[in-house]
Amino acid sequence: MSAYGSYQNAYRRASVNTMDQGKLIVMLYDGAIRNINFALQHLKDDEVEKTHNCLVKAKNIVTELLSTLNMEQGGEIAKNLQSLYSYMFNQLVESNVRKDPQPAESVLKLLRELREAWVHIGKRQPPAASVPARPEAMPSSKNVRVQG
Repeated sequence: MSAYGSYQNAYRRASVNTMDQGKLIVMLYDGAIRNINFALQHLKDDEVEKTHNCLVKAKNIVTELLSTLNMEQGGEIAKNLQSLYSYMFNQLVESNVRKDPQPAESVLKLLRELREAWVHIGKRQPPAASVPARPEAMPSSKNVRVQG
């Protein structure tokens, strides 16, 4: 990996570490949606390996969404999402095994609806305070003036 690639990965990790949870969830939905769209296109083109790879990536993202649920604090909503994510996971496996677009298309529809809901929730809540991704963006003691 080049030095540029290392810096890109470090910046990406820092960006994710400072992002609020709602934005991360939307990013996960975006990744799953993108991979399912690619898989469906590869399936039409009869590219079995590419279809498989994209569906596995989407399935891994759904697994990540499942792992982020806080069942204690989330109550009924978390239970419903757990059932929905489990259903999506199974549908993606079925689509991959049978090379059938229908299960993946149903997951795609659900993910789009959930994504829109999270975007709407994010617009209603004030932005979360985050730590700057770059050290130079943090205030230094040289620039801070305390008057008293």
